[in-house]
Amino acid sequence: MQPENQGTVLSQNKLAPVTFRQKIGQWWYGVTEPYLLRFGDFMLRNERRTKTYVQMAKPEALPSGVIISTAAACRFVDFIYAENDNPNTASMAVTDCVCQTALKKHKEPRRKDLALLYAAEMYTTWKYTGIKEKFTRIETAEQAKALLQSFHQAGLLHNVLYCHNAGKWTFVMCNCDDEICVPYRSYLAGRTQEFGAGPEIVDYDPDQCIGVDSCGHCLTRCVLQACDVEDDIVTTDLAKCLGCGLCVSTCLGNARSLIPRSNYQHEDVLTTEILLGSASE
Repeated sequence: MQPENQGTVLSQNKLAPVTFRQKIGQWWYGVTEPYLLRFGDFMLRNERRTKTYVQMAKPEALPSGVIISTAAACRFVDFIYAENDNPNTASMAVTDCVCQTALKKHKEPRRKDLALLYAAEMYTTWKYTGIKEKFTRIETAEQAKALLQSFHQAGLLHNVLYCHNAGKWTFVMCNCDDEICVPYRSYLAGRTQEFGAGPEIVDYDPDQCIGVDSCGHCLTRCVLQACDVEDDIVTTDLAKCLGCGLCVSTCLGNARSLIPRSNYQHEDVLTTEILLGSASE
């Protein structure tokens, strides 16, 4: 049986007990996160400030994220619930979007921030987060995966956050929208360190594309601006594709699929063995 407070060291494909230092770091981040988001929003609301913000280095104390597809996110969920065999500790918990709460802006779905393992356990027992919103324990993997599917349908990005300084210890899966989310807006502005590319990338067959007039759903589904149009045929900028898979599920011509990324940079944070399963073999 696993110890009461959980952490994941995914480079070892197993769970490990969280340290006191990590608990303190999680507590501090939970308290300060709304203020950090308001600062980011303030910087992004002015062109001059945005240029300054883009040039600012990312503090090591802040988390970084990896964008993953819904299928990969569901495999990650299965791993978490299978490995955490202690029924007295939370595997995952859900609360209102921190960006929406911090900025006092609301868009459905609102309850879409998923705390993982030791963060879920802390957030469901310690009432200290800066947004002061209740975290609800997610009892089963099937419930968590149903939420992920609904977030995918809503066009949200699954963004798994980890400790930037340590380069491991995933603690939350944000589901980012393209209007309010501060990390998303920061990424598009040029702070590319906000989103890391996941272990998959789109494979696109232009001969299968049935054209914008007959489909064109990928143009609206791709919130990362990786899709464009040339001669009524959609093109894909693979340098901008982070592997979210939003465009794949709505392609009527079956011109798109996700394949393993050859230069995946976050194996120590989220392993392909967990996220892709047999697809990575």
